[in-house]
Amino acid sequence: MIKRKAQILDELLVMQVRNGDQEAFEQLVVRWHENLIYQSFIRTGNREQSQDIVQDVWQWLIGHLHKLEDVSNFGSWIRTIVDRRSIDWLRKQKVNIELNNRETDGCYRNHDSDTADSVGSFEDTTEQSLCRLEQMMATLPAESKLIMTLYYMESHSIQSISNILGIPKGTVKSRLYHTREKLKELLKH
Repeated sequence: MIKRKAQILDELLVMQVRNGDQEAFEQLVVRWHENLIYQSFIRTGNREQSQDIVQDVWQWLIGHLHKLEDVSNFGSWIRTIVDRRSIDWLRKQKVNIELNNRETDGCYRNHDSDTADSVGSFEDTTEQSLCRLEQMMATLPAESKLIMTLYYMESHSIQSISNILGIPKGTVKSRLYHTREKLKELLKH
C-alpha cells in the first residue's frame, strides 16, 4: 500500500512529538484541529462543545501519545478518541439530537465575504451547491452524516471508518448506500 504524503508527514510529526518537539505538536494541531471539530460537531450538533471536546483531546494527547503503538494509525486513533468523547458528552447531557428538527444557521464552514465578492459566478454557484449539500446532510442521522464525511470528504477507506466508529465494515457499506439513496431522493425534490 502506497502511503500518502499527508500520512507520512503525520507519522513524522508524531515521532517528533514523542521525542518532545513542541513545534511538531503545534503542527499536528494545525493539521487536524478543524477536521476534528467538524467531526465532533456532526455528533454533537454543538459547535462550542465540539471545540471544547477537541481541545480536551489535545490536552489528553500530550500525556498519552506514547500509547499509540503504530504511528501510521494516528489519524484513525485520534478520530476514534474524538468520536467517543463526543458520544460520551451526549450521554452525559442526555441529549437526543434530531438533526432534521434542529435549526440551521447556514453552512458550518466560515466563508470570508470579501473573498466571495471577488470571485466569479462559478465559485458562487459551487459555494451555493456546497451549502445546499451541507443543509441536506444536516437532515441525515449523525452516524450517516459522519460516515459520508469520513468517506467522501476525508477519503477514509471502509476499513478505516469501521475502525474509527467501531462498527462492522458491512454496516459502513450499508449506511453509505442508504445515505446516498436518501441524498439522491432529496436532490430530486
